Amino acid sequence: MDQPSGSNQPQPLLDDNGSLSFEITDVEGECQNDSCHLDSESICQAKEELERWQKKLDKLDKEKVELTLQKLDADEKKNKAENELKIEQENSKHNRQKAEQSIKEMIHNKMQKYDKLKAELVQLENELQLKQDLCDSLCDKFKFKIKLPQMDMKFVKSKQNVPVDQETDEFLYTKGIYTIIPKMSVLLQNGQALITFEEEQVAHRIQRIGRHHVDLQSEKIQVNAYPVKLDATQHFQIHLDISMNKVRVSEIPDIIPEEQMRDKLEISFSKPSLGGGEVESINYFISSGTAEITFVDKWVARRVTELKKYPLLINGQVYCMLTVESITNSYLQKFQKFNGVCKRTLLLSDIKSTMEEEELQDKLKIHFQKPSKQGGEVEDINYVPKDKHRLVYLEEDSSEK
Repeated sequence: MDQPSGSNQPQPLLDDNGSLSFEITDVEGECQNDSCHLDSESICQAKEELERWQKKLDKLDKEKVELTLQKLDADEKKNKAENELKIEQENSKHNRQKAEQSIKEMIHNKMQKYDKLKAELVQLENELQLKQDLCDSLCDKFKFKIKLPQMDMKFVKSKQNVPVDQETDEFLYTKGIYTIIPKMSVLLQNGQALITFEEEQVAHRIQRIGRHHVDLQSEKIQVNAYPVKLDATQHFQIHLDISMNKVRVSEIPDIIPEEQMRDKLEISFSKPSLGGGEVESINYFISSGTAEITFVDKWVARRVTELKKYPLLINGQVYCMLTVESITNSYLQKFQKFNGVCKRTLLLSDIKSTMEEEELQDKLKIHFQKPSKQGGEVEDINYVPKDKHRLVYLEEDSSEK
C-alpha cells in the first residue's frame, strides 16, 4: 500500500553552518500509530541511503570549505599584488619626477654655464682683438714690412764722362734710395674721438680750454680735449745697390767635378749667341749649387738677368736651364728715432652719448667749427662709440714733424 505524503518521509534540514541534514523520526512508531508495517530490510535500505547522502553532503561541505579558503587566499594575493603594484607605481612616479627634476636642474646648470662661457668668449674675443690691434701697432713700430711700389725707371747717362779704365767701383752698381716713413697709429676705445683741425692755432685754443660743453639738441654732453702723444717712430733710408757686371746663377746640377763644371759655365755664359759675353771670373759653390759670374762688359749682366733662365751647355748640347738673377746689396742710412706730439690733432675723451656714430661725428664737427667756441675748420674727425675700439693711423705732414 502506498505511503501517504506528509511528515512520514525524512525531511532535510539546514544546520547552523548552512549544511543539509535529515531528521530521522521513529518510523516504526509512526507506522504503529498509522497501523503501518515495515520490514527491517526497508529500514536498513533507508538508513544506507541516508548515510550515502550524508557522505555526499560532507564531501560537498569539505569542497566548499576548501574553495572558500582558496578564494580567501586568492583575494589576499590579489590585494597584496594590487598594493605592491600601487606602491611600485607610486615609487616609479616619484623616481620619474625626481629624474625629471634632476634633468631640469642639470639643463639649467648647463645653460647657465653656457651663458657664462659665451660671455667669457665674447670678452676674450674683445681682449684678443684689442691685443691684436696693439700687436699690429707694435709691429708698425719695431718691424718694417715694406712692399715697394712698381714704377717705371729711366736710366740716364751721367753728364760727367769718365774713361772706362778710370771707372771706380761705384760705377759698377745701379743705386736706389728709398726713404721709409712709417705710419703713426692711435688706439681709440670707449667713447673717444680724434679731431684734426686745418690750423695749429685752433687745436692749441681747443686744448687750452680743456673741458667743452657740447649741445647735441637731444642731449648735452661734456668732452675733454687732450694732445695726442705719438709713440717713438723711426725714419730711415734703404739703399739698394744692383751690380751691373755680376749675376748669381742657381740650380746648377752636381753631375761633374767642380773644375769641369766651372769650365762648362764659362763656356756657356761666354756665348754671345745665347745672350752672354766675355767672362772675367767665376766663383762656383758646389755645395749649394750656385755661382757668381763676373763679366768684362758690365752691360752683359743686365742682358743675362733679363732672360731669367740661361742654358747650360755640356758637350755642345743644352743639358738644363739655370736660374739667373741680379746680385744686390742693401743697407740702412740716416736712421732717426724720435717722439712727437700732433700739432693739429687732438684726442676727445669721455664722450657719453647714445647718438648714432655718424650723427654724433657731424654734431661734434659743427660744434668745434664755431668761432664762438674758439673753434675753426675741421679737416677730419674719427669717433669710436662705447664698448668698441679702433686703430686709427695718422699721416705725417710738414706741420706735425
